[in-house]
Amino acid sequence: MSEVIASPAQNPSLAARAEVLLDDSRRKLRARTDRLFAGLMAIQWLAGIAAAIWISPRAWAGATSQVHLHVYAAIFLGGGISGLPILLALLRPGRTSTRHVIAAGQMLTSALLIHLSGGRIETHFHVFVSLAFLAFYRDWRVLVTASAVIATDHILRGLFWPQSVYGVLAASPWRALEHAGWVVFEDCVLFLAIQQGLSDMKGSADRQAQLESSHQLMEREVQDRTRDLRGSEERFRSLSASSPIGIFETDSAGKCVYTNPRWQEIFGIGMEQSVGDGWQRAIHAGDRLEVADAWTDAITRCEPFHREFRIRTADGSERWVSARAATLRREDTAVAGYVGTVEDITQHKQAEAESLRARETALETARLKSEFLANMSHEIRTPLNGVIGMTELALETELTRGQREYLDTVKVSADSLLSVIEDILDFSKIEAGKLELDPTPFSLRDTLSMTLKTLALRADKKGVELVCDVRSDVPDALLADSGRFRQILLNLVGNAIKFTAQGEVVVEVAIESMSDEDVVLHVCVADTGIGIPADKQASIFESFTQADMSTTRRFGGTGLGLAISSRLVAMMSGRIWVESTPGHGSRFHFTARMAVDTAGTSTTTVEGNDIPLDGLRALVVDDNETNRRVLVEMLTHLKMVPTAAADGVSALSELAFARSAGEPYALVVLDGHMPEMDGFDVARRIRATPELTGATLMMLTSGGQPGDAERCRELGLAGYLMKPVSRSNLLQAIRQALAARHPALHPAPEKPRRHSLALVPEQESGMNQRRLRILVAEDHPVNQRVVVRILEKLGHEPTVVENGELALHATATGGFDLLLMDVQMPVMDGFEATAAIRARESSQGGHLPIVGLTAHAMKGDMERCLGAGMDAYLSKPLKISELSATIERVAAPVTSADRPFAVSAEDHDGVFDPDQALENAAGDPVLLAEIAQLWLEDAPTRLAQIRDGIAASDARTIERAAHRLRGSLSTLAAPLATEAAANLEKLAAGGHLATVVDVAAALEAEISRLRPRLERLAEHREAA
Repeated sequence: MSEVIASPAQNPSLAARAEVLLDDSRRKLRARTDRLFAGLMAIQWLAGIAAAIWISPRAWAGATSQVHLHVYAAIFLGGGISGLPILLALLRPGRTSTRHVIAAGQMLTSALLIHLSGGRIETHFHVFVSLAFLAFYRDWRVLVTASAVIATDHILRGLFWPQSVYGVLAASPWRALEHAGWVVFEDCVLFLAIQQGLSDMKGSADRQAQLESSHQLMEREVQDRTRDLRGSEERFRSLSASSPIGIFETDSAGKCVYTNPRWQEIFGIGMEQSVGDGWQRAIHAGDRLEVADAWTDAITRCEPFHREFRIRTADGSERWVSARAATLRREDTAVAGYVGTVEDITQHKQAEAESLRARETALETARLKSEFLANMSHEIRTPLNGVIGMTELALETELTRGQREYLDTVKVSADSLLSVIEDILDFSKIEAGKLELDPTPFSLRDTLSMTLKTLALRADKKGVELVCDVRSDVPDALLADSGRFRQILLNLVGNAIKFTAQGEVVVEVAIESMSDEDVVLHVCVADTGIGIPADKQASIFESFTQADMSTTRRFGGTGLGLAISSRLVAMMSGRIWVESTPGHGSRFHFTARMAVDTAGTSTTTVEGNDIPLDGLRALVVDDNETNRRVLVEMLTHLKMVPTAAADGVSALSELAFARSAGEPYALVVLDGHMPEMDGFDVARRIRATPELTGATLMMLTSGGQPGDAERCRELGLAGYLMKPVSRSNLLQAIRQALAARHPALHPAPEKPRRHSLALVPEQESGMNQRRLRILVAEDHPVNQRVVVRILEKLGHEPTVVENGELALHATATGGFDLLLMDVQMPVMDGFEATAAIRARESSQGGHLPIVGLTAHAMKGDMERCLGAGMDAYLSKPLKISELSATIERVAAPVTSADRPFAVSAEDHDGVFDPDQALENAAGDPVLLAEIAQLWLEDAPTRLAQIRDGIAASDARTIERAAHRLRGSLSTLAAPLATEAAANLEKLAAGGHLATVVDVAAALEAEISRLRPRLERLAEHREAA
């Protein structure tokens, strides 16, 4: 294309072609002009004759009109002048001689006309017009010839016959010069016009040469492209003929113009049958209309086409095909047609159908598995409910020491079995994708504290230090599933304690990353246990897998705890891993993403919270380095100035040095269990040294040993906390201890801040629960007896039926306040019976509260129960507190006239929890008052039995009496007294008679503090 763009001056071939074109143009122009003058001269000849006839006689002979000699001259002389030019123009047009003859003849014709007119000035203009016409030749030489002829004519005739030229007898020489000047002037103008015309012709020739060259190049390119296209089409045809997929081509209207052999094989029709719309006849009748509409729509919109449909071949077989088509566009973007492919996907569709069937089968299998797990849970929990329930009831009766030991073993085994079942069900829920997280606001530090306190006793029994270290920058108010978070911690810390014989278990919580909305916690559980081999560290997170089967035999366990923890961590958008060296302990890490509860605020009111702690000096005494570091960090965060001591001797030295330096410690935090000199010995030494008695002493212990609380009181310790301790609990304990030690710093509150029982008039009483008639629908005999006994103990009147149909009939006549409905029963299950009862109520009115009982404990059980019309849901084995609370919540409220008394508010110190006591009494203050009266009557007898047993060294008597007291104290919600009774029972059962004296004294002290509270209740009952 470069030749097309270049000018003729840059391209010799174009210049030569332009010259040829220019010559051709000039030749054609001159030939046309020759023919023009042939006609013009013929006309001039005739005009000359006419002029001679009309003008000459008058011009040359006066007024007499007669045929003049000039007429004959015009005829014959004019014919002679015009004849040769006309003949040459017709026979030899375009020749150089022809145009010069014409130029001479044209000028002679002008001279003849001037002569015939007698030299009239008007005829002189013919010369100028003739010159203008001669300029059509675009040849200045023709003008020279013409000018020379006319000049010669004027000179000769001007000299000899001036009258024939100028119309006068004697002409001035200036007259000839004037005429010559005008001719020269016109020649100059015409010369310029000729040059411009020639330039235009040359430019036109150049452009024509370029156009011709471009046209030739385009023709060659078109030929090349056509050849390439033809070759490409041949290759396309060749490739499409051997293609393993079907290929088709259509025109712009969507009519088929080509199909390859594979396409014809798939559709089962030939090329002739497929052209146009013939291919659509092979489409399955059920899909034909839909495919045709989709194809038409794609053609109309000029869009690609894709469809999967069925075809029916000539042999009657049915196939699935996937058809795709794309637009073919011309250079102007207009659609020239479509090209597409067709693929046989019959096998893919068959595989897809099989996969769908397999998926449906898998879903059905999963459903059956879920039902099996639910039924298994029901079948295990139902007898287990009877075992646990009856065991608890039996343990509250008079038993021999051996019988109690047997039943305790049964209960422990049943609880362990229930724990295993819960693990299996949790894992099954995770596997079935039916376990979901339930985010709720919670306090991280309180959750950690409560979780680890449940494991503190286990750790203490093994002599393992349990430490919790939460970094100060970790937010406390979070939004997550705290229950599942606790489950992960219980699994990891429980395993750490299990596999650690000595040393420590440390829980560290730090921030992995944090944003305004959420935080990723990094929790590490480190122990000093047996460790895990490197080749087993990955497999321990798999189901039913432990690091070594020998550990299973030695330590027990199902191998599900870590697998469940791993899945729960993943659901919390975290990960879990382990770092371990055999013989040197393990470090289990996990991360969990939790939302920050920006609206969470602390509502805890701590006694002494206005006591300043800034700069307060504190001494931490603990033999465990990690625990020292954690406590020092906590106290530092509280803006105190802590110092650490590793043992009692160092602590005493530090206290003495600080006193002598005039900077005594205001607070001493002691570890209760240290080698050589424990915390109690240190406290005793401090109390025995007057110069050291100014500090407030607090005791921390890893496990509450019998007599610890009493020893703390005897030594005058201001606080007693169980490890691991949270920062909030430590702060509260410090402030309470300082407030108790220095009451002047904190005046007594004007108003009580906690609730306790008090006597108030009936009209001011709140809601109460009465004795209810409760229908129990339960098919299992053991569970019937358990539920009946629990309801009787709660003061209700139970009636038992064996299935839902009997329950439906029993409730028809009314008379029941509540229905406890087992969901799985013969004849008519609980869901069907509930639906029938609700249907009857919709027509007859009324509403009977129904509580569903199930041993399934699977995801969706609650939704099914509530969806069926039940008011509440309880999972077996039943817990008395949960059953009582549920009955209180769903049973119909009683009127104020039914309430003998209610509760009011009063501050309490942990000796008696009125809220819990009222809940344990099913919310009935009258029943609680009756229980208090019975306890006041029975407690002196039990205390006397304990004293007699101590005197006679009769461990069995002590154990039985302490057990009776523990049960009643637990019901009355007296935590300190209950703990003392439990410790006494445990020591007596173990035969540790040497240590029971102190514990018995502590029990009597707690009972002495409790007695006045319960006497108030009894006095109210008598007054009522």
